[in-house]
Formats: sequence, C-alpha cells, structure tokens
Amino acid sequence: MIGQNLDDSNKNFNPNKLPLDGLKLTLIANDGVRRQLPALDVHWLTRDKTFHSYICMLSSYGRTKSGAALDEWQHIAASCLQDFEFLLQLKHHEFWSYMVYDESAMASVVTFLQRANPYYRKDMDSNAAEGNDVALINAKALYAQLLNRTIRVVMRLLTSKESPTEWITQQQHSSLLYDNYLISVPLLCDLVIAVGDADEQNLKTLQNIFDAVLRIQPDYKKDLEEGLAFYENAFLSMQIQVENEGCEGAGGGVLLYPDAETPYDDVVLFALDCAYTLRLLIQLCPALLAACEQLKIVQSIANFYDLTVPMLYRNIFLNNAHASSLRWLNEARQQFLNVVRRITSAQLKSGHGQQLVELLQECLSAQTFVVDYQRQYPVQQDIDLLLELCPDIKNYKVDFVVTGYQKALSTCTNGILADELVANILNSDDEEDDDGEDSLASALTASATVENGIARDIDLEVSAVLDVLPDLGMGFIRRVLNRYENSEQAIAAILDDNLPPDLLHMDRQEVYIPADPQDKLQSQTGVRHYNVHDGDKYDVLTHDNPQCIIKQGKGLPGAPRNAEQLLDDKRDINQLKQRYQQYALVEETSNECGAEYDDEYDDSYEALNDGQAPPQSLLRTKLQQASAAAASSAYEAQDAFEDDQDDDDNASDDGDQNVATNVTKRMDFCENPELIRERYQQRQMAKYGQRAHVDVVGGPKGTGQTQQTMRNRNQKETHKSSRANHNRKAGAAFKRSKGMMS
Repeated sequence: MIGQNLDDSNKNFNPNKLPLDGLKLTLIANDGVRRQLPALDVHWLTRDKTFHSYICMLSSYGRTKSGAALDEWQHIAASCLQDFEFLLQLKHHEFWSYMVYDESAMASVVTFLQRANPYYRKDMDSNAAEGNDVALINAKALYAQLLNRTIRVVMRLLTSKESPTEWITQQQHSSLLYDNYLISVPLLCDLVIAVGDADEQNLKTLQNIFDAVLRIQPDYKKDLEEGLAFYENAFLSMQIQVENEGCEGAGGGVLLYPDAETPYDDVVLFALDCAYTLRLLIQLCPALLAACEQLKIVQSIANFYDLTVPMLYRNIFLNNAHASSLRWLNEARQQFLNVVRRITSAQLKSGHGQQLVELLQECLSAQTFVVDYQRQYPVQQDIDLLLELCPDIKNYKVDFVVTGYQKALSTCTNGILADELVANILNSDDEEDDDGEDSLASALTASATVENGIARDIDLEVSAVLDVLPDLGMGFIRRVLNRYENSEQAIAAILDDNLPPDLLHMDRQEVYIPADPQDKLQSQTGVRHYNVHDGDKYDVLTHDNPQCIIKQGKGLPGAPRNAEQLLDDKRDINQLKQRYQQYALVEETSNECGAEYDDEYDDSYEALNDGQAPPQSLLRTKLQQASAAAASSAYEAQDAFEDDQDDDDNASDDGDQNVATNVTKRMDFCENPELIRERYQQRQMAKYGQRAHVDVVGGPKGTGQTQQTMRNRNQKETHKSSRANHNRKAGAAFKRSKGMMS
C-alpha cells in the first residue's frame, strides 16, 4: 500500500522466529501511525499487473511452431519467465501471500504445466533435425529455463522451512497446499509428463516432489487412488471415439485441425499420454499398486489393448499408411505393457501368488494383449519363480495359464498389429509412389481375404450386401468390406451412415472391374497370350501339371485305336466277374456240424403266453418233411424234455401222446389251434390240478350257479382290463409271427 512501509526496526522482522501463521509485521504510515498486519495477508500483493498465461510451444500434433507463431511464443514465454523469477525472488511471507491470494500466480504455473512439451515427444518434431535454425535453438533454451523455474516454484511450495526466521508449521503447510489447491493430482500428472524420467536427475527430482507431497499431506494418496479410477472411463471414451466413425467430433470424424494426418491422431495422443502418466505414477508412488489391483487396471488395459488398439491400427493405416500416429500408438502399447509388468512384478515380490495367477488367467481372453505380453515378458519365467516362493499354489491353474500364453503366441504366425508391415512401409519412403500403392493394396487384400486364419469369401459377402442393399455398386461394397470384418458390420455401417471419412462421400454406384489375369501373367512370364483360359488351372503353358487331359494326335489317352481293339476290350466282363464272385463268399455248413438254427425246442415259453401257441420253427418243419425218421427222434427228445418239466409220475404216457401229436402237427402247414389249446390245458391240469381250470361259464341259464362260479366271474370282471381286453393286438401279432393265421 502506498504511503506505508515496514518499520526499519523490522529489518530483523522475526527476532522470535515465529512461524508464518503466528507472525505479524509492523507498518508505518506517512503520518507516523504504526499498525500490525499478519505475515500472510492480501496487503503484500503489490504487483500491478497480472501474471501471464502460457501458450504451448508446439503446434497441433507435435510440430514446433515456426515463423511468426514462434516469435509470438518467445514473447509470451519470456514474460512467463519474468513472472516465475519474480515469485522466486519474493520474501517468504510475500511468496505465500501471492500463491494464496493471487489466483493468476498459481494459474500461470498450472497453465505452463498443462501446455508444456511432453518429454516423450521431443523427437517427434519434424524440425528437430534442423540443428542450424538459430530461432529454434533459442526457443528450446528458453523453454528449458521456463521448465526449470516452474520446478523451483513447485519445490518452494513444498518447502516448509527456508531459514530459521522463515518457516511454516506442518499443520498450516498442509492446510495451505490442500485447501487452496496449490498442489493437486492433475498438477502432479502434468508435472510428471513435463519432466519425465528420460534423465536420471529428472527422475530424482520427481521422486523428491512426490515424497514431500505425501509426507506433508497423506490425503494426497487417497486422491491419487481415486484418480486411477479415471482410466476406466478414459479407455471407454477412446473406444467409443474409434467405433463412432463418421460422427462429428469423434475419432473417425472430420479433421478438427488441418495439421492432423488422420482423424485418429487425437485419440492416439490421448492414449499415449495416459500410458506414460500411469507408468510414472506407479513408478514414483509404489503405494498405488494395491489400488491398481482393486480397480482392475490390468484387466482394463488388456481389454483396451484387445478391442481398441487393433481397430486404431487398421483405421489409421487405411487412412494414411505413413502417419506418425502409428509410431505413437506403438509407444503407447509399450508403455501399457510396462505398466502391467510393474504390477505383476510387485505381486511376485510380495508373494501374492494366487492373485498373480488369477490376474494372468483373467487376461487370457484378450488374445492381442496376451501375444504381445508373452513376447516381451514370458510368463514361464515368472511362474517358475512364483512356484519357488509359493509352492502351495495349485499346479493345474499354473499349467493352464502357462499353456494359454504359450499357445496364443505359437498360433500367432504374424504380428496381429502389423508391426512389421508398418515398419516396412515407414522405411520405404524412398521408393516410388506406385510401389507404395501396390504394397498397400496387397496389404488390404490380405487383410480382407484372411481373418484369424480363415479365408473370407468376398464374393459371397458382396452378394449378402446386395441382397439387402441392391442399389449399391459392387465396387463400393468391396471397398466397404475391406474396412470391416464381415458383411453384417458393413451393412450396419451403411444403414447407420457411419462410414469412415474416406468412404463417406464416395460414389456408391461404383462398378467393380476385376483384375485381368493376363496382366499378372505378363508380369510373371513376360509373355502375353490372348486366350480366355490363359492363367487358369488348365493352362499348360504356365502349369507343369494342369488339371486336364493333354491330347496328342488322334483319339484320347487310353482309348482304343480302332474297332477291332474296341471289340476285344474285355474289361467290363472282368468287372462283372469280380462282382458276382463276391456272392460266392457265403459260408455253407451241414446240419450236423453247425446248423444256423437249432432243432431243440423249449416249450417253457408257452407258460409266458396263456392261451397262445408255443413257438414253432419253419426250419424244423422243412427238415421234418425231408426226413421223417430224423424228425421223430428229435421230437422224442423234445417230448422227453417237456415231460420232465410237467410231472415225473406221468412221464411215459404223456410222452407217447405228445410224440404222436407233434408228428401230426409238423406234417401240417399250420397246426389246428384247438389241438394246441387242448394240449396246453392237459399240461396245465397235470401240473396244477383243478387250480389250472377257472370255471366262469357255469351251468345252463335258469338252473342257478355255484358260489365258486360267481366268485370266478367277479374276479375275471375285476382283472379283465389288466390283460385280455388290452392285449388283443399284441396277441394277434404274436400268432401271425408264428404262422397261425386265423
């Protein structure tokens, strides 16, 4: 304030060595009046102008400004440098008063860190090779001074004691930093990207800053853990931008800046920034590893790596095969792999074997991530070390994880993300443009015809699209199919008007003209033919073994030369002989040695079918007619067996009667069913007596019935549904099968 100065006696203004919150300074006005003010007060803001806001030295997408834009940057950067030096030269209480009460002072520091050159993009500048550009050299030197002063301002904020008389209590220091947002998680992230770990001294500086922040205010650890949850939303946002091709403002939309090489440069740079920031945060603050496990950062990285990164590669490559964003995306991949490696290494060192195995197992579904991770960090080595530290882990889970990672790498015959193809194209800048277009066309053809090792039928997919959208041209449909994995995705993109920018305004009636095979043949052999079959599988000039018969002279190879040779051809007759000789291979055996059917008969089956005839063999009847004597002996043996079953007392009499009956029966084509039932009834009576006969008929009507007859009738009425009335069809079928037609 004008007209007020510090008391000359306050040259040693803090003789009692009071902290900043308890220190008061004496002011003397022009009229000699003395008054005391707190050391931390808005009164000490004597600067008339505000602090400058920094602008980025780089233009869009990593290119250093030049010309008038670079001159403008140098002017603003020089003003910011003066502002930072002004803050560093202030006294202890004045510095804190400016940082707390002057918002533009802290805003100047924050804007510089937000717009600082990322340390990993130093070599991206195409003008970096121009070492003789004096303006560029001076600009880089000025930027280095700005970064140095900014770090000094941050370090002064974290310094609680500058001298015995200029110090601040830990409680007030923590409150000033945390409550006034002088140090925040976004500021720490920006500081990490601006300084980086390319130099060992820079890494030590960052480590000191993080240690001081966590020591002064432990709540920053909680804020950092909550900040890690941002990455899940970041991955989802990038995936949505890549998938929404053609939408304004999305990854595949119209170019927002003329300096962009592809519509996806913003997405790639954002992914690169996220990857470097996450890796450095974990490296500088190992306490965040536990939060990474809880938030499943590794699983999020694996899904992003498997779903979004390949799509980014394909879209960028098809837009511009020489785009710098392909190289940036490779760097992002590497950094994400390093993040996963740090987390798995921490789990391995801490002995969390079960968590490590489960983590690797959950990532198996992301095949692209698994292949790249297995290439750089073989899982087998970690598992071997893990089994030494934790021998109690279940072996079947460990074997499953190791086998899964090894199999994924072995089945990947080429780079999933086309690393080699991109490298070859980026290194072929000196070749002719035609050759580059041919290589790009062949690459697109390969990517369109082969998907995961399975050949695609482009013609079939074109037909599928034409069935739904018959107004489109085949040329346009083929171009769309080259950008998508199948016809369903292509149809959905066309109907939603969500095509890539290069296809959005193309002629949809484009006609497809297939390549002329003669051109390819001429480039291979140097000879041009004029035949519709040139170059196909029947061409004898280009194939050593064509799929056709080569005719030389009269007739065909193997054909008869004349009519006499044609008539003497007996090959058809020999084939017929061989055919009929196969019928002579039937085995013939005699009846005595091994007949197919046995004459022995077991009438025990009759007991299973009451009222039905016993089984009868047609073969035995045939043999009976041929030889009556042999049949009689067989019948006697059978009757003897039946007599043993019925009753031992009447064996001789029943045997004689059965012999005569069986002889007569087998002489007839079909035996009388009455005789069969009578014979069966005799056996039943001989075996069971009166129990075998159930009288339900009784005496004549009107003479009265016995009590036993009535009881039998009731029993039959009660149980008739269990067999008789419901098995007529089965009984009739059984009779017909035995030759008893009625």
